[in-house]
Amino acid sequence: EQFLAVNPGSPELPVLDEGAEVKGIDPPRLDLDVMMLRKEDVVKKLTDGIAYERFTATGPVALLPLADRRCGIVLTVPSADAARVAALADDDFVELLHERFGYRLGRFSRLGRRVSYPLRRVMARRLVAPRTVVVGNAAQTLHPIAAQGFNLGLRDALTLAEMLIGERGDGDPGDAGLLARYAERRREDREGTAALSDGLVRWTGSEALPLRILRSLGLVALDRVAPLQEMFVRRGMGFRGSVPRLALGGSGSNCDDEDFAGNDAVRGGMRGSRGSTGSRK
Repeated sequence: EQFLAVNPGSPELPVLDEGAEVKGIDPPRLDLDVMMLRKEDVVKKLTDGIAYERFTATGPVALLPLADRRCGIVLTVPSADAARVAALADDDFVELLHERFGYRLGRFSRLGRRVSYPLRRVMARRLVAPRTVVVGNAAQTLHPIAAQGFNLGLRDALTLAEMLIGERGDGDPGDAGLLARYAERRREDREGTAALSDGLVRWTGSEALPLRILRSLGLVALDRVAPLQEMFVRRGMGFRGSVPRLALGGSGSNCDDEDFAGNDAVRGGMRGSRGSTGSRK
């Protein structure tokens, strides 16, 4: 483990996005007991820029479109089965992919290199320490089921940059009051996004029959009811609480329904996201 030591008299403000541990931050870790395998593949049919995610009893499998009929595949498996899956021959691995994903896009071929690593949930109890801020993966690491970690980290960085420019002026970037306001401003988004990701893991992982029925009905409704899609996408894009101006296309820092409905950048982003959330059961 690496630890960062900061001189209390320094005029600088170290911002960590991953890697080092900071005294006073103390991020608890929770092993999610699953492994994630990433690889590239070639599909027979075009994906038209649509990403797919299928929820199964052993975890989600996601297909992310790339150029030239290529796609990235993210496959989650229980930790106890990870070594066996990682060691499968290419043909056997393709069969497992089709068992988990199906044949919606034809047969996978020309497998790329596989990379595997364990999934852990990390949530720092504090975002700031004396003259230090953590953002992104240093502040939180989420289950990738909802693909929220990167976007959440961007909102961390955008919020911090906005506050440093707008509130600090020529003052001290490491001012304790400014950093405390930053941590409070990020609280609602962090907690809400983490709850969304954790909830989806539990909701999609249960094999209880009533929940399976509700899950299937919910996914059908999400696929066909536009207002429900918009609400889900809005939450997925982080439009809760105080949102950084750059995430709103420069319209303002506080997000409410009027801001959201009237902002062209947001509407355009929502249309694009709606086409890319191809969740299937």
